[in-house]
Amino acid sequence: MLKPRACWIFTFVLCFQLLALIAVPVASATSGRSQAGDSAPEMRKLMLEYDVIIDIGHGGVDGGTFYQDLLEKDLNLAIGSKLYHRLRAQGYQVGVTRLQDYALSDDSSFEWIRSRHIRDLKQRWLIAETLKPKAFISIHINFSPLRKTRGPVILHQRRAESYLLAELLQDELNQLARAKKRTKATHDYYLLEKVTSPTLIAEVGYISHPSEREKLQSEEYQEHIAQKMADAVNTFFILYP
Repeated sequence: MLKPRACWIFTFVLCFQLLALIAVPVASATSGRSQAGDSAPEMRKLMLEYDVIIDIGHGGVDGGTFYQDLLEKDLNLAIGSKLYHRLRAQGYQVGVTRLQDYALSDDSSFEWIRSRHIRDLKQRWLIAETLKPKAFISIHINFSPLRKTRGPVILHQRRAESYLLAELLQDELNQLARAKKRTKATHDYYLLEKVTSPTLIAEVGYISHPSEREKLQSEEYQEHIAQKMADAVNTFFILYP
């Protein structure tokens, strides 16, 4: 069931949905993704079509942002792996860029690029462009010099599908964090500019905010984040089957 604040989004995409129903059976949009073992997800697995790629930010020598000895890369991995397993359990065909602590730049085929950071981004781009998912979600943790700044921030491409998923995800995470953050359209990030699949960067909280930092380290809160993100994905695929 759509949240009240998301109802207007349904209206925004209704015309696209009506066109899609001409070619796609209604069952695949409503019940085919509801639980593991349904026929539609199993059929998609056989065709190796990916619904979602979970991009877990940073890793290895790249710790990301930090507070004392708490590193972003570890929080990203904890949350991203929970989302990955949750979506798989629901019957989605899901890929993930890493499930351990290592740098994607170490696996990069772009050896001639001297910048480790660019090699890392290129490798994530290559995964997205090879698997062609219906959604690519990059998970990160934010930082601000202003200690009072808190809440999730979802960055998205300037395209309808990316915007829709970002709005759904922002609404779910705002409810969890009791925040009023807004999504932001930008091409200032490599993945948002280069990946052709609907892509967003989910900054799920601020490591610099004392109470939010404490919650982000809680496995229970990480599970809540993963559930909220999964709920947004479910709604997205109802609207864009």
